[in-house]
Amino acid sequence: SYTQNGVNYKREIFSSYPDQAIVIRLTSDKKGSLNVKSSLSSQVHHKNTLVGNNTISIKGIAPFHVKAHYLGVHAPVYKDGHGMRFEGRLSVTETDGEISGSTSGVDISGASSATLVFVGATSYNGFSKNPSTEGKDEVKECDNYLSALNKDSYKKLKKTHTKDYQELFSRVSLDLGDSPESKLPLNERIANYKKGMDPALTSLYFQFGRYLLISASRPGSQPSNLQGIWNKDLQPAWSSNWTINCNTQLNYWAVDVANLSECHLPLFDMIREATVDGSKTAKNLYNSRGWMAHHNLDIWRTTWPIGGSGLWAIFQTGGAWLCQHIWDHYEYTQNKEFLKEYYPILRDASLFYVDHLQKDKEGYLVTIPSESFENGFKKPNGETGWACIGSAQDMQIIRSLYERTLTTIDILGESKDVRKEIQDSYDKLAPMKISPRTGELQEWNDDWEPAHAGSGQVGHGWGFVASNLITLRGTPELAAAFRKTIEYRKPDYTYNSGSWTGAFPANYWARFEEGDSVQRVLDRHFDLALFPNLTSQFTGYWEIDGNLGFTSAIAQMLLQSHAGEINLLPALASKYPTGSVKGLRARGGYEVDLCWKDGKLIEAELKAINPSEENVIVRYGEDTQTISLQEGDSKVIKFGNI
Repeated sequence: SYTQNGVNYKREIFSSYPDQAIVIRLTSDKKGSLNVKSSLSSQVHHKNTLVGNNTISIKGIAPFHVKAHYLGVHAPVYKDGHGMRFEGRLSVTETDGEISGSTSGVDISGASSATLVFVGATSYNGFSKNPSTEGKDEVKECDNYLSALNKDSYKKLKKTHTKDYQELFSRVSLDLGDSPESKLPLNERIANYKKGMDPALTSLYFQFGRYLLISASRPGSQPSNLQGIWNKDLQPAWSSNWTINCNTQLNYWAVDVANLSECHLPLFDMIREATVDGSKTAKNLYNSRGWMAHHNLDIWRTTWPIGGSGLWAIFQTGGAWLCQHIWDHYEYTQNKEFLKEYYPILRDASLFYVDHLQKDKEGYLVTIPSESFENGFKKPNGETGWACIGSAQDMQIIRSLYERTLTTIDILGESKDVRKEIQDSYDKLAPMKISPRTGELQEWNDDWEPAHAGSGQVGHGWGFVASNLITLRGTPELAAAFRKTIEYRKPDYTYNSGSWTGAFPANYWARFEEGDSVQRVLDRHFDLALFPNLTSQFTGYWEIDGNLGFTSAIAQMLLQSHAGEINLLPALASKYPTGSVKGLRARGGYEVDLCWKDGKLIEAELKAINPSEENVIVRYGEDTQTISLQEGDSKVIKFGNI
């Protein structure tokens, strides 16, 4: 809202998932003072037409090919008969002013209010179909969207949108305290941020992450990629693809604990679609059964290694890492029908490694060739490189995949023959090792040093942060060894703590239950990695995994459930002595509300949504309680003398 020449103007804009439309409402408090010029344009080939007198249409075709941004500035390549078609329409649906239209746009004059609706569609018809020759009718799609909306008032459109959004967003509330800074404009809060200040910015950042997931990852959509859905560039950073050697997964670490399970579904659609090309890659490149994917997926679900360097391209466990999300989603929801639907994907991902793994010099099964999260090593003789066998990260991901698949077979009563194959391979996997020289968790099969210790790449913490292969109380020696690793490598001091360079260490420290260490990374992220609108940047590009990875870290400060128990306030930072949270989800099918004062838990309420077992262990600090709940029951829990 703003005032100009004594007139108060207001603009309201929202994007409606149920109506598949962007809605714009313009108002003024003086009759006849609102005059609007509207038009549509695009960076790609297009033309405009007028539809009636109140709607402008833009039609075009996407390029046949665009080179990646890291290859330098290149013009898009167009090719007749190829490329995805699109159409967008901007329609004036309500106004008390005069409307006039031309191919240049639609204008409104002498109004006090106006509603404009934008809809759009493409000829994309799925990952396996040519959008040019087998595409959807984008014109008909726009017709259908607008015909359903033209009779609806702005009030109704807003009500439908708000109801849909709030049903998801209002499931969780978070209060971490307030301060005078929270009343400042957002850009000022970010520009003036200092550690110890503005606790409400942390809760806002958490809820902003939930907003991004709600807005970018809904049933039927593509999953959230490196920019979510907010990309403005013809050569976007990393092609706006799904980088599955960490970035895509970071986007979804928080989705279930933040009570947005439905927003996880587009990722599972992508995993299922990737198995089609992934089975071809497994057969043609590795002569193996099953399916696999390397480090990158695009909208066509290609799983072959991408160009550039084998340092990232031969990452053989991208698909296996995605499978961890299938299991995590099941653990939170306890939905056996979902698990049954996706069991073949877990099974076939496992069978790829049953066929592909080879023996190392000690007789253990390992990946060959292998690399460790785009990191290089240095041998004792001074030689450096990156190609290796059986990196710790590879073996952790495969071990976790096998465990999840074996457990799924037991839950569902599936094939004993397949179970035996996987179990036999599992029993021979290379184990995690602790360096006798340093006491650190080894990153490579051999006891080598990182070529660049301060690079921020610490991939062998995967079993600690993305799975439960390493836990504080279950495997204390491995946890202590990994702690020595991150103390030495200091990943929380690399770059600007944007994207994965901040999200990983923040989640590491949360799993170590050291809240002030999480806060140290969060402070650095807020200070160095935020644009004025709260989006997270990495080397000048918005990478949404920074936002969403920290959403996970903030949640894990308050609640963890990966280690076979529900852990309350495991990593609460001293910055938030008093607060509350409602609606977080825990594995096993539970919902949790918490309130605390002076840094101590006052009470917790546990709700059994779809419990996997009758009893659940609840931890607060060193104290535990075993709670018995039936589906639909809830219980208020207190610890100690509080």
